[in-house]
Amino acid sequence: MSDKAGAWLENKITILPGISDKRAKMFARLGVERIHDLLWLQPRSYEDWQERVPINSLRDGTVSSFMAVLENIPALSRHGKLTTLRARLSDPSGSIQAVWFNQPWVADRLRRGVSYLFRGRIEGEGRRRQVVNPDIRLQDQDGLPDYLPVYPLTAGLYQSTVRQAVKAALDQAGFFKEETLPPAIRSSARLATADFAMRRIHFPACLRDIELARRRLAFEELFLVMAGLRSLKSGRHRQKGPAMTVGRDTEDWLAEQIDRLPFELTSSQAGALQDILEDFRKQVPANRLVQGDVGSGKTVVAAMAMAAACREGWQSVMMAPTTILAGQHAETISELLAGSGLEIALLTGATPAAQRRSLLAGLEEGAIDILIGTHAVLEGDLVFSRLACCVTDEQHRFGVAQRISLSSRGDRIPHVLVMSATPIPRTLAMILYGDLDISEIKEMPAGRLPVKTYTATEKDRTRIDQLMRSQIEKGFKVYVVCPMIEDSETVAAHSADAVHERLSKHIFPDKRVALMHGRLRAGEKLAVMDAFGRGELDILVSTTVIEVGIDQPDANLLVVENAERFGLSQLHQLRGRVGRSSRQSYCVLVSDSQDPLIRKRLQTLCRHHSGFAIADQDLLLRGPGDLFGVAQHGLPDFKVANLYEDSELLREAAAACDQLFRQDPFLEKKENAMIMEAFRFRYGKRLEHPGL
Repeated sequence: MSDKAGAWLENKITILPGISDKRAKMFARLGVERIHDLLWLQPRSYEDWQERVPINSLRDGTVSSFMAVLENIPALSRHGKLTTLRARLSDPSGSIQAVWFNQPWVADRLRRGVSYLFRGRIEGEGRRRQVVNPDIRLQDQDGLPDYLPVYPLTAGLYQSTVRQAVKAALDQAGFFKEETLPPAIRSSARLATADFAMRRIHFPACLRDIELARRRLAFEELFLVMAGLRSLKSGRHRQKGPAMTVGRDTEDWLAEQIDRLPFELTSSQAGALQDILEDFRKQVPANRLVQGDVGSGKTVVAAMAMAAACREGWQSVMMAPTTILAGQHAETISELLAGSGLEIALLTGATPAAQRRSLLAGLEEGAIDILIGTHAVLEGDLVFSRLACCVTDEQHRFGVAQRISLSSRGDRIPHVLVMSATPIPRTLAMILYGDLDISEIKEMPAGRLPVKTYTATEKDRTRIDQLMRSQIEKGFKVYVVCPMIEDSETVAAHSADAVHERLSKHIFPDKRVALMHGRLRAGEKLAVMDAFGRGELDILVSTTVIEVGIDQPDANLLVVENAERFGLSQLHQLRGRVGRSSRQSYCVLVSDSQDPLIRKRLQTLCRHHSGFAIADQDLLLRGPGDLFGVAQHGLPDFKVANLYEDSELLREAAAACDQLFRQDPFLEKKENAMIMEAFRFRYGKRLEHPGL
């Protein structure tokens, strides 16, 4: 993309006629601040003035266009400030009443006996049928487009305002949408030009224009992200990674550590570990995503991978998103590697200063083999002697820049392992983790029973309380998860404070009920979790702070209040807090919502136990933004492409990427330079690490 074109697209929309500072603030609520944003504000539908329907074929609930004669002079009535204008319209097939609310001026545009083209929403059937607030055109009104874009709006903005702004940008003297795809890619994928697509997506001449424009722009979005991330990934081949042989001695030693475990690795775990060891043997730094269902045993794989690196004479580090999870990882990995002779240390923001200084000295001297911590491991004064393996847990809680910061230390770039308990559909993973190789752990450890999941409503409250009591009296523990900490005047939902008070004072005054949420200090959270882990509590009322990092085998009942306020994958994550032993566990999703989509989501969780299947359903029902949190992942907010509906186009774009990188692995050819230029312009701030 030329500097001149890019600079013009970066201009504020206030340079366009009719866009005042006040109006610009309205556009900003739609995410439109620059010319580039405006052009990528995609129509959500189109007004179709071309397809005209006979009056007798108009159907209730549709928005239709039809040609009709005005039979009578429009009648105006007033009720307070409300005005209603009514007229009778007819064609050879029949007649229909038109009604305009609070638009008295429409009467001045209409003449009895004249034929007009009308377009509006049809309500009712038979004699009760009417068209509400129809737009009007003269029959011989040439020059007006047959398809008008319908944009998302916000308070104060009208379709006409947005259309005029977009048209002004497209009509700018010298405007030309420069190509972002090489000719060979466009030709093989049968794509329209960039300029044609951008103009016709907004103002198409026919339906075919919309299809061609949308296909081109969706392909462009998918291709640019995949190619850009692939280029960053291929750039690793120019970097030096830790030199490891991982020979027979290390493999035999690792086998001994695995034999000491009180369980056998599943074939998926063993396969993922072998993938990592193969990465270690390469001369370039690896970036590997190990994704597996809740409780599938990713921590064991990470522990053995870090141990193998340490056996080769290097150090390893694991970063977790919370102090609780970091502490539990440190305890778990110490147990898993007991007898290995490796020195394992924990570093969090709560680590005392003197202990921290001692720990830093041990890292720099090489006395510490494995460091486990929170964001504290990213601080600049940490110096590793020989860092070779970086593990980040729950990647979607960290940005891409943090991952790279953790890995970019020393002369050699360490291998990076990303552990995620949020199974991601392959189509989404191709984009979300385009710079990572992927290993999947799909099997569950032997002896685990699927968590029986049920839906319930407020009417079932007594039965839910009885179920909780019966499980506690059998010696089990209970989680109750709420969407909010405190009651709200604007949101009708159960708060953790209110539920804790109800259960502790009125329902289970004889039981030990605790409260945990994000506003508690780290020490207070740890105290609650330690008490829960030691079996000193019966019920833990919490917000989603328990979503990751709490492993309590005796917890076998999870109650989720206002389950409609959570995404499917988040509910699946929460459900993973129970069912962590060989005993049968239960999950109750409480919701009074009658929304069909919400009921379908909750029923999906009852039917499916595989996180991969649930992730597919969540992507279908809610879209990637709701599923993963677009901003947290760094995933672009695609304007045209739909990652579920465009799965075939995604495969085509991936195939084009494969072909491109086979021919030009580092995008060094002149004709391919536009790809990274466009990638950096569109997504660089979010996806690209400066300096790569």
